[in-house]
Amino acid sequence: MTEKKLTPAMQQYYDMKAEFPDAILFFRMGDFYEMFDDDAHIAHKVLWINITSRNKNALNPQPLAGIPYHAKDKYLPQLVNAWYKVAIAEQVSDSKAKWIVQREIIRVITPATLNLEWDNYVQEKSSNFIVSIVSDDSWYWISLLDPSSWEWKTWEVDIFDKLINILYKVWVTEVILSKKLFWNQELKEILAKKFNLNIFYFEEYKDSYEKLKNHFWVKNLVWFNLENKKLAISAANLVLDYLKSIQKTDLWYLSKLSFETFSDNLDLDESTIKSLDLLYNFSTNSSKIWTLLWVLDKTNTAMWKRFLREAIVSPLQDIDAINNRLDIIDEFLKDSILLDKVNNELKQIADLDNILTRLALWRANPRDLLNMKRSLQAVLDVYKIILESWNKRLINLLKLK
Repeated sequence: MTEKKLTPAMQQYYDMKAEFPDAILFFRMGDFYEMFDDDAHIAHKVLWINITSRNKNALNPQPLAGIPYHAKDKYLPQLVNAWYKVAIAEQVSDSKAKWIVQREIIRVITPATLNLEWDNYVQEKSSNFIVSIVSDDSWYWISLLDPSSWEWKTWEVDIFDKLINILYKVWVTEVILSKKLFWNQELKEILAKKFNLNIFYFEEYKDSYEKLKNHFWVKNLVWFNLENKKLAISAANLVLDYLKSIQKTDLWYLSKLSFETFSDNLDLDESTIKSLDLLYNFSTNSSKIWTLLWVLDKTNTAMWKRFLREAIVSPLQDIDAINNRLDIIDEFLKDSILLDKVNNELKQIADLDNILTRLALWRANPRDLLNMKRSLQAVLDVYKIILESWNKRLINLLKLK
């Protein structure tokens, strides 16, 4: 198709498609999101919607598939859960104006960012980490970022097996590889086949140090224990740049980054996690039934579900920290009435991490605000219940003096 034959609207479409060629483009035209060419065929295959054509009388009619804009919440998760990116192009000027309607890609939805849209998209109360990986000849530097819980970690490993162990422990949904790893077939096959992960490539930049400093508004990265760790900085900036590019925002709310040493936690390898059925049971072929997580998971909130999973695969080894945790459990077990009261309040708490993220991104809706109000009231009620229990040990442990 030559450029002369393109209408202004279709020129917009192809310009935007070129910006994110690996994404399905939801191109807003009036009351519909329209998809063309290969995107239309993918939509037909995944969403079971009809394919028509934009120019039926042409020698080679252009495939077209569309969905009503108000049905986005129905169809978007289906495409993303089928491991496709979806770029949302909205009309940003008056559609009644005489000139061409201006459109912009407002964000790109991926498996790791789907739950930033709204809570109904969340199928599992789990983290959705994006991991970036950079390397030199033998070492690997990794950065893990969960855009909804604001958890962001970076560390280094000296052998390939340790890298695989880390990926096995966390709930990774996307992997961003540096340019140097584009040709690492062993890594790509493990990521794609063993972990069933989407692999994306993103160019790393030489000014990673300056970009991280500017993001955190600091003079150096000493506070984050990253000063003079060049490749760890590259890994952290790689995942940050990628997320900024698809979310179309500066992500100012991501204000914490830790360099992990795991000195306080027991390092479990993949074979140990498998043999103990911590997260997956091979007898039942299930990640939910007859695993340690399944047995222990009586949590009432999404935040504690995420905490429990991490605690199982990275257990504490400091005796004082373990005893402090057990003391809290013991106090609740000795007072079943107090436990029931607290549990009833915890059931009212929504996923505050996701709500706060949508607030930071200016995407919160009235339901989010109501859920946050109800959740914060429940938190205050939990504090009040514990304070009124006169359990001095519990009050001291929870620092509620």
